[in-house]
Amino acid sequence: MFDRLPTARASRRAAPLLCVLALCIALSGCKKELYGNLSEQDVNEMVVALLERGVDASKDTSDAGKTWSLDVDDTQMVRAMEALRARGLPHSKFDDLGALFKKDGLVSTPTEERVRFIYGTSQELSSTLSKIDGVLVARVQIVLPNNDPLAQTIKPSSAAVFIKYRRDSDIGALVPQIKTLVMHSVEGLTYDQVSVTAVAADPVEYSQQPQSSGMPAWLLGVLAGAVVLAATALLVLARRGVLAGRPGADAAGGDGAASGRLGGLLARLRRLRPAN
Repeated sequence: MFDRLPTARASRRAAPLLCVLALCIALSGCKKELYGNLSEQDVNEMVVALLERGVDASKDTSDAGKTWSLDVDDTQMVRAMEALRARGLPHSKFDDLGALFKKDGLVSTPTEERVRFIYGTSQELSSTLSKIDGVLVARVQIVLPNNDPLAQTIKPSSAAVFIKYRRDSDIGALVPQIKTLVMHSVEGLTYDQVSVTAVAADPVEYSQQPQSSGMPAWLLGVLAGAVVLAATALLVLARRGVLAGRPGADAAGGDGAASGRLGGLLARLRRLRPAN
């Protein structure tokens, strides 16, 4: 019985240590939110871009899919930011004409309506150009002069387009098509009055990926769960007395009782034996 007591004590001491080990394993694979309030399309593109670069990323939602968040291993935050910046993610948010001219019960002046229309058209064109493969940033600035109908000379409309693109993309070949698209989107605009400035993005030098997180997050979770189960099993067994040797103690107690009864019987036989 007594030789098994150290085993029981060791089991009780090992269980908390195993729990601490499981906690350390779980924390080693912790993820932190890198971006929030994303659409499902944006978060899917970002997850794919990060996985292609070897960054452990996942998506999560807390409002039944209305908005999404991007979660990244906390040891890979820098590399994740570099990978997303190289791909121009997340995409910029643009306003649309429908939202800008949504009726709100207020009467706008003609000047306000004009400014709102110019801004909305610029936003729509910027959104369209940003969807071209290889384009990281697209901005369109439109100038529509307020010409006097009685004036002798009319100031022409103009538009300036700025595009930042990846170096592996041939945006130069698309400049004529871009100018044509902008020209037909703005009233009174001619082809020659549209300027396009295309700038190649600097190559991204990725930082060295840390080696501290050698296991995927799912494998760390499985390992932590196994350690917790092992600790729980040790506690249950020690509490029930399996490791404490209680069955052996019961057997020893039974042997002692049997020996006592046998000794008493022999003593009675000696008293009944006639003396020589």
